[in-house]
Amino acid sequence: MSNMYKKIGVLLYTLLSTIDVNVVGQLRLNEVVVLLAAPFVFRQTDLKEYPYLKKALAALLMLLVFQIITDVLVVGASPQNFMRGWAATIISMLSIVFLFKTLNDQSTILLFIGLTILRNIIYTDEIVDSDMSYFKFKIAPILSYTVYLIIFWLYARNELKLVMTVMIAYSLLCFASDTRSTGVIFFLSAVIIWFMNTKATISGRRIAFFAVIFAALFQVAYVFYVNAVMNDEIGGEHSKAQIARLDNPYNPLGLLMTGRAETFAAATAIADAPLFGHGSWAVDKTLKYYMILLAYHDEDMNVMKAYEKDRLIPSHSVVMGAWVNAGLGGFIAVVCLFFFLMKMGLYIVRNGQELQLYPVLVLMVIGLIWTFLFSPIQHLRFNIPAIAAIVMTTYYELTGSVSQQAEEMNIPELNPI
Repeated sequence: MSNMYKKIGVLLYTLLSTIDVNVVGQLRLNEVVVLLAAPFVFRQTDLKEYPYLKKALAALLMLLVFQIITDVLVVGASPQNFMRGWAATIISMLSIVFLFKTLNDQSTILLFIGLTILRNIIYTDEIVDSDMSYFKFKIAPILSYTVYLIIFWLYARNELKLVMTVMIAYSLLCFASDTRSTGVIFFLSAVIIWFMNTKATISGRRIAFFAVIFAALFQVAYVFYVNAVMNDEIGGEHSKAQIARLDNPYNPLGLLMTGRAETFAAATAIADAPLFGHGSWAVDKTLKYYMILLAYHDEDMNVMKAYEKDRLIPSHSVVMGAWVNAGLGGFIAVVCLFFFLMKMGLYIVRNGQELQLYPVLVLMVIGLIWTFLFSPIQHLRFNIPAIAAIVMTTYYELTGSVSQQAEEMNIPELNPI
């Protein structure tokens, strides 16, 4: 595929991702582009040439098989629900193929980041309904991708300290603005980038020492954070409400539990149907899992309001959502996909310091971990394919260059005749 066509593909995929089309439930217009283009960009030799592409697609195909078994043979899901569930997995597969063949060089990756900023400026998600959610769901996505470009530019000029400064400053801004998950991702990524670039010798004893120091500093910082939120100095009403309902507000695990209560509701749903799950787009008909969610939020249930609309079984985790919907087999399939992506991602983290995009790639890898563990299963269709494609293409770029260097070192010197 020529460079021009790749850029056109990235342009269409990014900017058309906010337009819905009513086909098999609801597709995004960029997914229609994927459906039309994927057969033309895919070559049969790709699966042999890129084994991890084959493995990723095999994991998603495995997920699809278990979705079909659960939906058709076990729970008897409605055609509308199982077609939406199956379509999401098929779209994920095709999106990875399409993006793997388009987001395969630095210029198209930078174009994707720039277009994502433009898309987020133009489009405002309907979930934005308050000042704090406006920052979290509108401003933070724009700033995050803008920081991607800034740290790319700084890192390319060997300004590592400035990269650290920008990343940590932005993480603190996120913590202060009720966007804790983004703050955690940027802070952890900054620490990893620093250690990997300073070539620090890491032993078991050193890891234990730094873990103790980090835990102590984190707890002290967390105490200051809680006090600042309760005194209305930082954060917002959402953070204040979460901390106020904790028996011990200075226990960070308590905040994690109340902030990710969907995980405990999903665990109960999994225990109720561990082998085959509840099916695609499973509705919480008795509101059993919804009540668990409210219990962790310390809220009373308004029964009339609760039954006004169908409520899906909550999970807020790609991994657990797969188990809720498609049973143990679906869980194993998604864990396999996660394992393959992490194997490539961690290789990049360990060996990609010479890449100009290195800090951006570290952020994407850490963000991928967070997405699989703490984001809704819909991210398997909307967000994961692009990051997976970037990780995969970078991995093969790195391993290809290493192989080429090894071959060059092993070329015997020819004696002149």
